[in-house]
Amino acid sequence: MVNIIMSVDWEQIRKEYFPALELHTYIMAASASPLNKRAYDEGINYLNTMLNHGDMYYEKFKEDVNKNRETIAKYINCKPDEIAFVPNVSSGMNLVARMLDIAEIIYPSVEFPASVHIFKRLGFPSKKIMPTNNKYLIKNIQKATSANTKILIHSHVQSLTGYRQNLEKLGTFCKQNSLINIINATQSFGSFDIDIKKENIDILISNSLKWVGCGYGAAVLYINQNFFSEREIPFSGWLSVDDPFAMDNENVDIINHPQFMDTFGGCPNYGALLALKGSFDLIKERIGLGNIKKGIINIQERILWLTELFLKKMREFDLKIITPLEPEFRSGIITIEHENAEKIYDLFIKNNIFITLKRYPSAIKNTLLRFSFNYYNNEKDIDKVVKVLRSINI
Repeated sequence: MVNIIMSVDWEQIRKEYFPALELHTYIMAASASPLNKRAYDEGINYLNTMLNHGDMYYEKFKEDVNKNRETIAKYINCKPDEIAFVPNVSSGMNLVARMLDIAEIIYPSVEFPASVHIFKRLGFPSKKIMPTNNKYLIKNIQKATSANTKILIHSHVQSLTGYRQNLEKLGTFCKQNSLINIINATQSFGSFDIDIKKENIDILISNSLKWVGCGYGAAVLYINQNFFSEREIPFSGWLSVDDPFAMDNENVDIINHPQFMDTFGGCPNYGALLALKGSFDLIKERIGLGNIKKGIINIQERILWLTELFLKKMREFDLKIITPLEPEFRSGIITIEHENAEKIYDLFIKNNIFITLKRYPSAIKNTLLRFSFNYYNNEKDIDKVVKVLRSINI
């Protein structure tokens, strides 16, 4: 079992920052976490400032967003100006796809559609990586790779099964095979450690409504600056040039750098971006005691402890767990397959327990129950699940 970090008062953080948990048993972070109080306060402060003072504090908003860019850069180990803020993963993938020459991509068979949709629509040849027991091991990736393969797209954590890829091994494989390594970190961002340099990641994209818990409207896109030696920003706007406030319509010489793709070169969504800052301030200051990396690692160990505890208590029942159980492959997601999943789900809802009901991509019937634990969950949440399962003699 994972040695849980006990220096963090998780119950106090839950009580202080997550009022939704006073009302619901919420085990669906992989869909979206409840908004935390720090994110809410930052967002409300922005709205109140605009309400009472108009746009007088535009520069302060910009400064705060850039401070958070620095925090995120320390988390994933990159330069701050290699990070762009975009509305969501789909918009980020659109940027990426239009930067790259059309070539063969490979991706896991249950990859989330936002990762590959635009590549397929633009005509990139594609092949699926088939798993072994829901694990996409390097040998599986090697089998799908050919001389024509140029791009690998892979979620750090698979949304459906919770399988967590070893990014260091994956990055080494991509480097050895000259593949562009694109990581969708949506199901790990803010909850598991990521090291861009160590893991040889070329491009990384994640939204922030799931494990970061700051609501909709902000996503983080990292692109290695080396990509821009031969490529240009595919979308730009008036803020993508030097001295944009000169209002020079003749100036279309863009600054060819990731940061200048923020909101595609237009005005930012400060409400969402400042809420994102609030979430990272919570992780850095309260959970990491001033250190963002420490905060993330504490969260990672907390989540692995929770999933270990959940799995231990699930042994009481005759259940088919499709999530790989080895700690090295585990995340905050545990998915159970059951023919009566819909009835079980309805019973959870009646007991104010919120999880996610899902189905396999090719299936008609919902047969999957996805439990996704974030750091704010606790043993009492798990015990409530156990109580419901016992009531139906599953």
